Amino acid sequence: MKNFLVVLFVFSLFPTFVNSQTLVTKKIFSTYVNDSVPVKIWLPKDYSQAERYPVIYEFIYDHTNYIAATASNIWDIPKVIVVWAEIEGGNEHYSSPNLSDKGEKYYNFVKNELSNYISKEYNTANLRIAIGLSQGADYVNYILRNDPSLFNSYLIFSTEYPIKYTPNFSSYTAKIKDSISYFIAIANDKKERMEFANQLYDSLKACPYIQIKKEYFANASHPYSILYALPDALLFTFKDYNLVRRKLPEETLVSYYNSTLKEKKEKFGNINFHAFINQILQSSDIKNFSVDDINSFIDSVYSLKESMDIDLFNIGYALRTKGLYQSAVKAYQMEILKKQITGKTAMDEVSVYFQLFKTYDLDGKPDEALKVLQDGYEKTKAKDESLLYTIGYYYIDKHIDIKKGIEILLSMENEKHTVSIHSTKPSDEVYAKIATGYLELKNKKQARIYVNKALTVNPKNETALKLKASIK
Repeated sequence: MKNFLVVLFVFSLFPTFVNSQTLVTKKIFSTYVNDSVPVKIWLPKDYSQAERYPVIYEFIYDHTNYIAATASNIWDIPKVIVVWAEIEGGNEHYSSPNLSDKGEKYYNFVKNELSNYISKEYNTANLRIAIGLSQGADYVNYILRNDPSLFNSYLIFSTEYPIKYTPNFSSYTAKIKDSISYFIAIANDKKERMEFANQLYDSLKACPYIQIKKEYFANASHPYSILYALPDALLFTFKDYNLVRRKLPEETLVSYYNSTLKEKKEKFGNINFHAFINQILQSSDIKNFSVDDINSFIDSVYSLKESMDIDLFNIGYALRTKGLYQSAVKAYQMEILKKQITGKTAMDEVSVYFQLFKTYDLDGKPDEALKVLQDGYEKTKAKDESLLYTIGYYYIDKHIDIKKGIEILLSMENEKHTVSIHSTKPSDEVYAKIATGYLELKNKKQARIYVNKALTVNPKNETALKLKASIK
């Protein structure tokens, strides 16, 4: 007999897809350089000027294709814009922190023209990240020493080491007035480079304004540390993206939700709204809120244009696991309504009806539970009849109509119905359930037949073994 299929729910966030980026190339005229500077701008998938995005700037060497692709496929960070300008670092020597006159002109272009252009043209968020490898890392450190407020985060990979000067490490932090994050990736490199990176880390970690992290990549050579370290560096930079502050004592669930959403958008611009809903559910003790407050929260989520059916579905699941069945029912019902009105769906209807049924069942309301199953079956049977299987089980388990339950399961055994492929239900379990129904009807002959069928499929089926002992 072919396996029976039943809907099982996996509580998850929005489905993931591989993102792609769009490359925009510009030539931006600089009054400082007195020439046009070529610039690459990588925009995230589904870029919209209605949204605001953090911006990553890479300096000197160009790995922006890799940076943009990596960022787009890390779901724990927001969508970002990635920028690279063809500038001359202008170092007097590759290991010197000082800039030549020409280097200063390019630096002024970056500081006063490029960042302003990107901010205005693409309506960016206030969060800016500087990235540099090797000499690019030196350039990033130069910015930290001279204009640290230009960026909120500094990511350096395989930094060079000084030859022509003795570092004054206090200069790295002298102008820092606000909190920044700083990530150091050390490759399996020259001894001098590794020692300098460790000294830099030891000196900077004492600064109260710097959140710092250092990682060593033994398998990475000097030019490849960014390939190894970038995911960790980005996760470190955006480590509070997936966190929300604790609820204040006087806040309602709605005010807590609204204020944290505003705070997160102010910092990160665009956010993964679906993940944010999950953060709220995990960070707040929902059981301490009133039913009216929870219902208002559900209404607030429903009314937002960013919300989808999956957000209300996940709220329903969280409420159900907390035993808040009345509000869980409301969330699932609003989920169905959201799907119908928007026409957009991330969850299949069978899963919704199954969870709504389960909520009523846990709440001790079998009549409502059965009605949901039946309504859901009528609405989904054209393409998916797996709810019929659950109806058959429920008729038997709740002694609603045992004969009808057996009839339904037998009809599915004979493959008169098409069920979905959500997940498999072993055929021995189905046979054991049919046997249970027959035994309830005192029909030991049929019960024995289906017990034997169950044990033929699975000799260790516990339900069938118990039934076999009781039939004797």
